[in-house]
Amino acid sequence: MTRKSTYHADRIAELADAIVHHKRAYYGGKPEISDIAYDKLEDELRLLAREHPALSMVGGELISDLPKVSHAQPMLSLQKTYEVAELLRWADAEWVVGTLKVDGVSLSLIYENGSLALAKTRGNGLVGEDVTSKIRWVSDVLPQISLNGTVEIRGELYCSESNFVRLAEEMQALGLDRPNSPRNIVAGLLGRKTYGELARHFNFFGFSVSGQDQDLEQKSEMDQLNWLGVAGFRLPSPQRLKGEAAVQAYLDQVKEAMSDGEVPADGAVFSYDSVAKQHALGNTAHHPRFKMSFKWQGETAISVINEITWATSRLGIVTPVAVIDPVTLSSAVITNVTLHNAAHVKTFALKVGDKIEIVRSGEVIPKFLQVVEAGDGDVELPKDCPSCGSHLQYDDVRLLCQNHDVCPAQQLGSILNWIRAAEIDDLSEKRLASLMSAGLVKAIPDLYRLKLEDFYQIPQTKEKMAAKLFANIDKSRYLPLSRFLSGLGIEGAGRTTWEKLLAEAPTLTDLIALSVEKIAAIEGFADKTATQLVAGLKAKKPIIDALLAAGVKPEAATAPASDGPLAGKQLVITGSLSRPRADIEKEIKAAGGRVGSSVSSATYAVVTEDDTSTSSKMVKARKLGIPVWNEAALKQALEGEG
Repeated sequence: MTRKSTYHADRIAELADAIVHHKRAYYGGKPEISDIAYDKLEDELRLLAREHPALSMVGGELISDLPKVSHAQPMLSLQKTYEVAELLRWADAEWVVGTLKVDGVSLSLIYENGSLALAKTRGNGLVGEDVTSKIRWVSDVLPQISLNGTVEIRGELYCSESNFVRLAEEMQALGLDRPNSPRNIVAGLLGRKTYGELARHFNFFGFSVSGQDQDLEQKSEMDQLNWLGVAGFRLPSPQRLKGEAAVQAYLDQVKEAMSDGEVPADGAVFSYDSVAKQHALGNTAHHPRFKMSFKWQGETAISVINEITWATSRLGIVTPVAVIDPVTLSSAVITNVTLHNAAHVKTFALKVGDKIEIVRSGEVIPKFLQVVEAGDGDVELPKDCPSCGSHLQYDDVRLLCQNHDVCPAQQLGSILNWIRAAEIDDLSEKRLASLMSAGLVKAIPDLYRLKLEDFYQIPQTKEKMAAKLFANIDKSRYLPLSRFLSGLGIEGAGRTTWEKLLAEAPTLTDLIALSVEKIAAIEGFADKTATQLVAGLKAKKPIIDALLAAGVKPEAATAPASDGPLAGKQLVITGSLSRPRADIEKEIKAAGGRVGSSVSSATYAVVTEDDTSTSSKMVKARKLGIPVWNEAALKQALEGEG
């Protein structure tokens, strides 16, 4: 044996030992290294010995003796990349579906004639573990679905940031060790024989469905996700994408989700949308060729907390930031690290003097990972708003300032959000603060009541800059409706959300008139989101009216054809059709119609080739007396003959 091969053999053994050790620690709820450091161990071993059994071993096997159960179809790993260019080469300008890559435990749910019969972990991909009794506690996992025969739903079980706080408190009250993070507690609890009821703190994202029921003969990945959403499962933020710009925009949204920290996402997963293409590409022994996961290369470092500062956001949420000894990550000097929320500080007992591990992946905001060595002292949460001094409320996760109309930080944040959305150039935070200090601006509509001479209140502002600021604000009176709505700052609704909604309700009047039921019937909008949007628009009605009165004129989105044969009518498509669903949807929209994802009283007709189907959509259509069209009937309607 050569010296080189001896080194390789020794290094392989060393890596395998380390991987097994860290898997045992992770799935036991006490990880010793970061996810990024662990990934590097696996990547190196994969280069040296691609088929090494340590790579396919699941940590739960090391600590659990739960009953084993086989998978009818293997649950494979995913190929991954850290390079956007490689991701785009793989996508090859095809339609792909992007979803969040959630760091939890992969599950297979087996339904028999509509009832949940078995829940099993991925295990080693061929054999998993029976966790049915625990999974029945998870409210996101439906006990019943409206499909016959044997149906398998695959997805990811995870623990959200807010649920982790409650779970950690309950575990400590039960005398159990405090968990280290949401990322490892799921596997740790699933491996236990006791305390199955703690699984009620977990959530589940569905991402695929297959089975014998006729309504599951989908021709696309998005069809599967739409079915899961209509059935009532949570979805991992799916979007259908094509081309570099769309993929990059989606990755930017994933970064925002990762920075938010509520869902333990660590990247994105992309799949070819066409099921036919998926079947044609098939699988390797390790991964499906039609899926690709994307993660940002991350770096970690150890530093010490020197101070914890608290700041009030435009929504009244008081958030903590750790000021640390400077460290360099991803070519940037890091001095501040987000600590997410008050519950995070409380759960991890974070305080000045703690030595912590932090991570920065790509351009994502640096985040706290774990406490390496605790400092002395106690945790201190602020009792009063750092901006207005009013007493804070604690909702078990966040500290909230309810003084919305008076709190300077909320006023400033709200107006700055509008300035960014309306693209008012040169009006910086510092200049806005001067206008507010002078009592000239207290709310967004006040910007449009300013006179030219008012800008001289800003220190060091002369005639030329004053005229420029006045003109920039005046020019912003005319803006697309999507930016107008985004500038209102309704929680949970960004510009992409509004653009999707405006495709169905193109004017402000149309939008405000939408009910929760009508929004929920639009593809991609769940009941919770619909409720939030309706409540948010209602709360912002006084500001909307004041902006319109001040001369702001939002430009309505391009409306669907108003004179087509399907103008104003919403159709729902279900089951297999003879042509790609996207083509049929395009024809419906060109004829003035809309395509919904679920059947409701707002549905004009259901399009299917199987009018005897017992799918959930067809059952509801019959119950509501909604007409059912086949493709021939749809063609007649599109031509104005139906």
